[in-house]
Amino acid sequence: MVLYPEIYPWAPDAACKLNPAKPRGLHPDAYAALRSLTLAHRITRGINHSAERGNVHDTDGTVNGKAYTGAVDISVRCLTQVQIRTLLARLATAGFAAWYRKDSQDGWTGPPHIHARWAGCRLKPVLRQQVENWLVGGNGLFSKPALSVLASVGEMRGDVGKLYHLFN
Repeated sequence: MVLYPEIYPWAPDAACKLNPAKPRGLHPDAYAALRSLTLAHRITRGINHSAERGNVHDTDGTVNGKAYTGAVDISVRCLTQVQIRTLLARLATAGFAAWYRKDSQDGWTGPPHIHARWAGCRLKPVLRQQVENWLVGGNGLFSKPALSVLASVGEMRGDVGKLYHLFN
């Protein structure tokens, strides 16, 4: 795990009103990685047991008898495009396959956020497909090429791929 000494524009002390964090059920190592990037307060979804179509945040496995998911959504509220690009690169360095989701792009509808998958744990098939799609430059939605904002993380795909292949 890489720690960065700089002050992040997404840090908790940045002037931005966020909804309460929802890290419940996130794999412990993924949560630790997000805390090291001062991102834990921006988690908008960890585990979610909803039967809703398209829910990829349900259980991937268990750690110490507790269910976990490797899927996490992260708020981008108050961040610029440059800051989002930097954040995606930091997430890749920390072991996440991550995409920026923006309404009406790549067939996505919904609030803007970062859609990330922790590569350092056993994942359910749909998340494995998303990570594998990210590793080849895809958007995880299997509809079109990845957003151009991902171009800066291309060199980090190898490290995420190595971590992913240790568990999947």
